[in-house]
Amino acid sequence: MNVMWDELGTRLLSPKLWRGFAPPIGGVFPLSASGSPVVGLFDDFVGFGKVAPAASNVERYCSNGITYKGYGDDTAVETYAAVPSTTPAVDANGPGVIAMQAHNTDNDISIIQAGGGTMMPFHVIPTLMKELVFECRIKVSAITASCSDIFIGLAGTLAAADSGVWVDDSASLASNDFIGFTRLATQGSALSFKYQRLLGAEGTKATVATLVADTYVKLGFRYHAARKQCSIWVNGSEVTASRIASTVTGATPWPSLYMNFCAAINYQATAAHILYTDWWACAQMV
Repeated sequence: MNVMWDELGTRLLSPKLWRGFAPPIGGVFPLSASGSPVVGLFDDFVGFGKVAPAASNVERYCSNGITYKGYGDDTAVETYAAVPSTTPAVDANGPGVIAMQAHNTDNDISIIQAGGGTMMPFHVIPTLMKELVFECRIKVSAITASCSDIFIGLAGTLAAADSGVWVDDSASLASNDFIGFTRLATQGSALSFKYQRLLGAEGTKATVATLVADTYVKLGFRYHAARKQCSIWVNGSEVTASRIASTVTGATPWPSLYMNFCAAINYQATAAHILYTDWWACAQMV
C-alpha cells in the first residue's frame, strides 16, 4: 500500500474531491478530517494476486487485504497484475496496476468486484447516508469504435458473474444497482456517468469526459449529504454541468442497495482492448 504524499493531487487522490476526508492509511480511511468515523477502502494493487484457481469461470484475488471475485469468459486473459511503467511520463503507472482483458469472441467479458462479490459497505441512499466519495485512475489501451464496453464504479452484490454487468448485445446495464462511469463500444471516446436501481431504468449523464487511448484519467464522484446532490469529477475538477440534482437522487432509478467497487470490460466486434486500473478508493462518513 503506497500513499505517496507528494502525489496527492497529481497521480493519486484529488484534494478538492476528497475535502473533509483524511488520506487513507494502510488501505483504509481511518476518519474524517474532523475526526468523525469513516468506512473506506483504498487499493493501489501492489499486493494483487490470485488466491484460488479458476472454477466455472470464477477466480478469487486478494490485494492489500481486500478480496475480489473475478469472472471471465476466458480465464486465460481476464484480470492480471500488469508490469508497471518505468518511463517517467505523466501517464505512467503507479507501483501497482491491474489489467483486464476479455477474449476475442463477441460478448466475452471480464469483471472484478471487491468484497468477494458479497461484502457491500457503500451506499448512496439519501435517507440513510452522509458524504460518500469514489475515485479511480484508469486507462484503456485503445479507443476504437465498436470494440469494447467498459464500466468502473460501484455495483450491487454478485455483479461479477456471467451477464452481471451487461446482458449480451445490450447497451443497458444488467438488473442490479450501479453507479459509475461507462463507455459503450458505440460511443467511441465519450465516457458517460450512469446510475441504476435494481429493476429500474438507468439514468445517464452523457459525455462527462473524453477518453484518450493509452492515457490515464482520474474519474470520481461525490454524494453531498446536505444538498442530496451528486457531483462528477474528472482529473480533479468537477464537471459542473453534469451535477445530479436532489430530485434525481431521491427517486428511481437512483441506487438503493449497498455496493462495492466493480470494474468490467466487454468485448464487442473487432479488437480486444485492455482496461488498466492504477488504483481505486471509496469512503463514506458514518
